[in-house]
Amino acid sequence: QAGCILAQAEENPQSYVHLFRVNYVVRGEALFLIDDQAFPVHAGHAVIIPPRGILTQANPKEEVETYFINFDVSNLTMRDEFMTRLLEWFPFYQVRDNERQILRYLLERIFDEAAQPQLGSSLIVQNLFCSLLIKMVRMAQQGESVRDLQPVTLSSTRYLISRAVSYVYQHIGDHLTVKEVADSLNISEIYLYKLFKEHTSQSPQNFILEYRLHLAQEYLSNPDFPIKVIAQQLGFANADYFSACFHKYAGCSPSVYRQRLLSSNGMRLNPE
Repeated sequence: QAGCILAQAEENPQSYVHLFRVNYVVRGEALFLIDDQAFPVHAGHAVIIPPRGILTQANPKEEVETYFINFDVSNLTMRDEFMTRLLEWFPFYQVRDNERQILRYLLERIFDEAAQPQLGSSLIVQNLFCSLLIKMVRMAQQGESVRDLQPVTLSSTRYLISRAVSYVYQHIGDHLTVKEVADSLNISEIYLYKLFKEHTSQSPQNFILEYRLHLAQEYLSNPDFPIKVIAQQLGFANADYFSACFHKYAGCSPSVYRQRLLSSNGMRLNPE
């Protein structure tokens, strides 16, 4: 599983809890949370996230753009070598990209190949990904590992809101409720409401809704996604409710927003 997350990085999916993840921060500041410690991750840095780790934004009110790839270590041809190097590297899984941005280039090549698969694309993606991991290990050996970082002290409330926000991002396609988020943290809904108001100036309900609508704007830029499918994928009860929420958020219906967006890009769209 791979992609680009705009807004923030997210917690490893529950269905992929055994997977590692490569995250590359394109823009903004992030935090790598692991074993009750938090390490800053700056733009232009790549980090390997173990299954128990989380990458989230440094400030819940500020956006972070990241590239990510989830992977299963057991499927790597270089598994033993990778695990040995990773243990040597612990807990500094983070490297700085070089001036040529080779790590970003490899990630974007992987995304491009996966987006338009052709004969041999699967093999090319596997080879590019192994090249990415090898390059990260070599860069660490050559002194590009970020070993001078000190853990950032997080208050208990800051840690909780980071976990809550990560949970929302990961489960945004579900029929997510505030109770479910609170239960995932073993706190009350009232306390969760206080956390969100303190750290995001929004209620949990508004935070979830605005993030869904933010993602909807991105999905609408792709004419291959029917509006009904977008509504379903983002956890809305139905397309009518999605359209009503979107109109209030963006000032027009999803179909009008899509037409305007595609027209500005010189594309034409047949009515749905």
